[in-house]
Amino acid sequence: MEKSAFSTLEKTFLILLSLFPFINGMTFVYMGSKESNFKWIIEALVYEFPWFLQFLFAYNDDLATTFAGFGILFMFICLLRTAYVSFTYKKEIDSSFRPMRKISSSFWVVFSLIMFLNGVGLIIVGYRRNVQRWVLEGALFEFLWILYFVTYSINDGIINFFIAIAVIGWILSIARTIMIYFEEKRMDNLSFSPSPQPVVSTPAPDISPKPVENAVVDIIPEFKPYKAQIDNQKQAFDKKEENITDLINKRFETGELAHNRFMSVIDNCHKLFYHQFNSATSIIEMAPECSERLDETVKDKISIMESINDEMNNLIEELIIHDSDNEKSEEDLKELFANMDNLINSVKDYK
Repeated sequence: MEKSAFSTLEKTFLILLSLFPFINGMTFVYMGSKESNFKWIIEALVYEFPWFLQFLFAYNDDLATTFAGFGILFMFICLLRTAYVSFTYKKEIDSSFRPMRKISSSFWVVFSLIMFLNGVGLIIVGYRRNVQRWVLEGALFEFLWILYFVTYSINDGIINFFIAIAVIGWILSIARTIMIYFEEKRMDNLSFSPSPQPVVSTPAPDISPKPVENAVVDIIPEFKPYKAQIDNQKQAFDKKEENITDLINKRFETGELAHNRFMSVIDNCHKLFYHQFNSATSIIEMAPECSERLDETVKDKISIMESINDEMNNLIEELIIHDSDNEKSEEDLKELFANMDNLINSVKDYK
């Protein structure tokens, strides 16, 4: 009942949020950040784009009215998409009740809703977590308001421009706050490691975890389904890694700069994947009983493994489809490897 009530409340909140002009795209920022789905975050920016244009061209009544009309149209599309995703997506949005933890430590989120102070929260959490880029983002959002106040005594056209930029910054700061809030939650989850000995990186081809048969008998019933998911992710990763290595070797000469760069990213993915695999396996094999904290930690590690496998799958498709050395293919490959790098670096921040 509790899980069902929370799930219903969350869906209702998201649907209602999608009805608010100017910030309706925050629904997909929320869902995308919670589920580590970057495509949903991009979709959120699409829904916000007409509002951004309306602010920028507020001095022109005709353009402002046109963009406002597109904004309202996109708002209704966002409402339909939010309702569809909320009731059909069968991952964590629809399946788990997560009690709020560390209420006092998340107070910084409130600042994003306050104009003129919307960057303060990011500065606070950046200093607390020692993440410099969060501090810089918060400072940037505050700097936009400073520009507005500095130009306040100049002509109306400049004032309107800078206040439009500041308002757009305010909306973007709300989106970034939502994203960083979930990043911080993953930091807390990933920092918990019940393994009796530290996990160390080992050569890519030589990692071989314990056989499933030896571990299942000692796993508590609630965690047995997770063991199957983890092993399935591991089998999928091994196959994808083998295919990608073969494709890279065929496409690039050994020793070539691109070859070394791409293989380095694949090696880092391997180490990251098996770090999560070994850690999740240790948790479910050693857990004496089921707890909310252990359950959430295992789910997050499985989610990271799924994200890595998704990126590997995208890379395989690109290497297969574009087997020639044309310029567009090279750009697409670089973008895919950049996405994998970002995924690796974002998880490394939590260790």
